[in-house]
Amino acid sequence: MKKLLLLFCFVYSLSAQDSLRYSIDLNRLENDRLRVEVKLPQGVKEFCFPKMVPGTYAIYNFGRYVSNLQAFDASGKVISVVRKDTNTFSFKNASSLSYEVDDTWDSPEIKGTYIFEPAGTNFQADTLFALNTHALLGYIKGREQMPVSLHLNTPKGLVASSSLVTNAGKYVASSYQKLTDAPILVATADTVHLRVGNADILISVYSPNEKIKASEVATQLKPLLKAQLTYLGGHFPVNNYAFLIVMSAHLKNGSYGALEHAQSSFYYLPEDSIAVMGPIIRDVSAHEFFHIQTPLNLHSEEIGSFDFQNPQMSKHLWLYEGLTEYAAQHMQLQGGLISLPQFLERMTEKYRTSNFSYDNAIPFTKMSKGVLGKYKEEYGNVYQKGALIGLCLDLYLRSETNGRYGTQQLIRDLSARFGPDKSFADDDLFKLIAETTRVKGIEQFLSHYVSGSKELPLATLLSKVGCELRSIDGKKDKVAFLDAMKQEFKEIKNPSPSQLKMRQAWLHF
Repeated sequence: MKKLLLLFCFVYSLSAQDSLRYSIDLNRLENDRLRVEVKLPQGVKEFCFPKMVPGTYAIYNFGRYVSNLQAFDASGKVISVVRKDTNTFSFKNASSLSYEVDDTWDSPEIKGTYIFEPAGTNFQADTLFALNTHALLGYIKGREQMPVSLHLNTPKGLVASSSLVTNAGKYVASSYQKLTDAPILVATADTVHLRVGNADILISVYSPNEKIKASEVATQLKPLLKAQLTYLGGHFPVNNYAFLIVMSAHLKNGSYGALEHAQSSFYYLPEDSIAVMGPIIRDVSAHEFFHIQTPLNLHSEEIGSFDFQNPQMSKHLWLYEGLTEYAAQHMQLQGGLISLPQFLERMTEKYRTSNFSYDNAIPFTKMSKGVLGKYKEEYGNVYQKGALIGLCLDLYLRSETNGRYGTQQLIRDLSARFGPDKSFADDDLFKLIAETTRVKGIEQFLSHYVSGSKELPLATLLSKVGCELRSIDGKKDKVAFLDAMKQEFKEIKNPSPSQLKMRQAWLHF
């Protein structure tokens, strides 16, 4: 997920015995609530709603938006329901359920943690339905891998967009996680289809005042996607992808951004012209799209077997968010979408923000593990110091391999070894990187700068490619973060032949 202030399609023969079947009629919006009907398999005694979902790194308790849940036996008779806690309902011998759900964007009466809009829902009759289905659909604990289906009845004149293919309004997935990992945007039709490499790309835009068009967004994204294709070795790890974009004229909390999914990303952005929003859309999309690598093709067990009720955090946010953010910037540099001075300016901003706004003495793995609790306020550093870790790791690998091997190849190699359905053990990652790269000292490097609290060796590594971390006024400040605010990343005026050679390897595919 990137926050700014700062699918697979499966075909099954589904039956009540071996699947969970949902249906929602968007035409039946009453009191700003939607009603969800659920057909249950046999032997279900509890029905749960997510406490948290992947990519958000926050406890949201989506069950608080659920009300009037009723359970029915096979004859349609109402049976008793007990609400055990915010997210859990229990009953006996139920064959079906019915409940109402409020949208998260416009329900101020429901107290609790503010839900970042790209992770929530919005219901506007005849206009817009922003459906992150994890905020609508419950699941059966212990049966998250059961096949599921959703039948969605959409209002006349509106079009549903998703990475999941629909057949007459029916969406089918191999599991609850796969279904809820594919948000659905229902709005007036403004879509563009692109073919880039091996992937079909869908761009769907909702702009209430029609200030921006999907065709205009496509002109921004097409060169970006082509550069990403080259960066990834000429082949995407997905065959289809959806950019679902909601523009808003009334931002809440002053925040905007996007949430990544395996084959899509959902955007909530300020409504303005393409001249204003084009660079923002391109930059945010660069980050979100790269999540097709991590965590889609490379993730630990904590993500591969995500527990929606008692989520366990991975130690490696530096990999999932930090290295993704670095790759999003490095790809634009290699692809000629930004210049080296522009890249260095962006790294300078990350360096300053990291030192000014966050505690860099906390080991990154420790912060990641405790990001839901003690280190919650440190999360934003994944886009700052996390990206700088990516930069340092890339330069270190290249310096030890004469420029031949970097983080591009590392992620590609690790992804080939694992993949969407095979997770690595959280504690094994550094060893896996050492085995994969065969680079001398790499485990010590990761131990010092990722799981340890040593200051990143930016000056030393930048010099390898003819750049430097220098002080603007040449003076040192007694207060570390004040000194950091005077630092900047710049090109060395007269780099040596060896520096130019390494820079050439770093700047080109």
